Amino acid sequence: MEDRVKQFFITIAGVFLGLVLFFILIPIILIASVAGSSAPVTPSHTVLSLDLRAPVTDVPPNSPFAGFSGGTSVVDIVRKLQAAETDGSVKGLFVRASEGGMAPAHAEEIRQAMIDFKATGKFVVVHAQGFEYPTLSNYVAVSGASEMWMQGTTDFAATGIVAETLFLGGFMEKFGILPQFEQFKEYKNAVNTYTEKTFNAPHREATTAMLGSIYNAFLASTAFDRKMPVEAMKAALDQAPLSAEAALQAKLIDKIGQPEEAQDAALARAGGKDKAQFVDLSSYQLPMESGPVIALVGGEGAIITGERSGDPFAQENNITSDDFAAAIRDATDDAAVKAIVFRVSSPGGSPSASDQIWAAIERAKKAGKPVVVSMGAYAASGGYYVSTGADAILAMPSTITGSIGVFNGKFVINDALNRYTGANIASIQAGGDFANAYSTATPYTNSQKAAMNAAVTRIYEDFTGKVAAGRKLPLSRVQEIAKGRVWTGNEAKDLGLVDQIGGLRTAILKAKALAKIEAKDSITLRSYPSVEDPLTAFSRAFGASAANAKVTARAATVIGALAGDERLSQILNEASQAKGPSMREPMRVH
Repeated sequence: MEDRVKQFFITIAGVFLGLVLFFILIPIILIASVAGSSAPVTPSHTVLSLDLRAPVTDVPPNSPFAGFSGGTSVVDIVRKLQAAETDGSVKGLFVRASEGGMAPAHAEEIRQAMIDFKATGKFVVVHAQGFEYPTLSNYVAVSGASEMWMQGTTDFAATGIVAETLFLGGFMEKFGILPQFEQFKEYKNAVNTYTEKTFNAPHREATTAMLGSIYNAFLASTAFDRKMPVEAMKAALDQAPLSAEAALQAKLIDKIGQPEEAQDAALARAGGKDKAQFVDLSSYQLPMESGPVIALVGGEGAIITGERSGDPFAQENNITSDDFAAAIRDATDDAAVKAIVFRVSSPGGSPSASDQIWAAIERAKKAGKPVVVSMGAYAASGGYYVSTGADAILAMPSTITGSIGVFNGKFVINDALNRYTGANIASIQAGGDFANAYSTATPYTNSQKAAMNAAVTRIYEDFTGKVAAGRKLPLSRVQEIAKGRVWTGNEAKDLGLVDQIGGLRTAILKAKALAKIEAKDSITLRSYPSVEDPLTAFSRAFGASAANAKVTARAATVIGALAGDERLSQILNEASQAKGPSMREPMRVH
């Protein structure tokens, strides 16, 4: 009977898979193959449109079904606007400004892409339904426009930059959770989230300096774009929130009107409604490329060991060490590839995963393949580890980088379990004293603390040693500027941690120079890791064994529910997933 029931469900699943393949997946593949086999056709009077209100990632998702998720990436914006610069059919760009904040470095790179596009004689018209979120990043992204519109009933509130950190020290005390961590060193503030109630002195010092650097860069950029002195720009922004009329008088915007009026103005610049038409930037196809090959390895998110998810619909962004080390090795072994550009946007993660990717870059360099790192929004901690060995490192002025440090630890939750559920974790061990070191039931013993400190010390010394070798700096100097402290791109350049300020386009030019390719020569930019074709990905996902699915019921969820606080569930879930040392920078800046 059991076999018949099992066979019934297998048959149903097979029928479902067949229907999905026939009615959904195969048509998609056929359409994609037809589109890919023909040259892109752009209407003769095109105005590209870009909606920054949609989510903006750093690199395109590495999923065959990413197109269904909406949003765009900084890499796509940069590459497509660059291609449109020499496309005679494209007359200009119409942008809907973001209504919230975005990563400072993303705002800067999008701004630069628009300025480069405009420099070729094309226009950029922007419409904002207010800059009502008080961060400057959404304004910086579009401040270089030819014409800036704002809706009359909205406010201009963009005035500064904020870094937010959730401190859970008091929260831990309230629920009887004991956070135990070793951090290297005093500026490695990821640990402070769990142990402190507010900013301690090193954390406040580093964050204040970082925000000052970003704010000053933003002031300089917006003042330049709006053709006014920095002092005048600061005075205007300090008055926010401003009405649309006041923003117009302060020369922060150019015109007041509805989105439709701004759209009509863009079409008029392109030849009028009878000739011009909008084409969404996501639909604009890059032209066929020719010439020497440069590999573009794009990574975003936490750096973790292993391979990417088998779920083709998954939207999570992680830099999985097996995949990215393999991508760099594949590019190294491909004789057609002359150089590698590694785009990194990561707050860090696993030391061993970071080391695996670092080793792949060292292998590329030994094989004679130049490696250039282009930093995105973040390249901190493990994100800097994977970058440090490159032949050249480029960052935007407000990229958050550095954080050369490491931490390790755990949460002891047995008291919380007992208090809210009556449950108790008890353990029996065999072997050495360290066997139960990561148990959430009991605090570290003295010998376990010593062993953990020794392990974290080894990782920190290895990290700083790699930085010293890769950046050709004395180890003593690296130890001075490391200590887990975050730096902006501008600060990192002054310290020798970054070679040049610039985005992806500048990084590609650098890679061409190192590969002895003339700057004016065309190239083929080949993306790694390759995106799996939809049919293979879909079949693999549905063919996966259910026995491989990881379904874990965590006591953390129970405690949080009984305590009436979802935050506790989230924190304890994170604690229960701890697997050892980490190099990560969790700060949110907007």
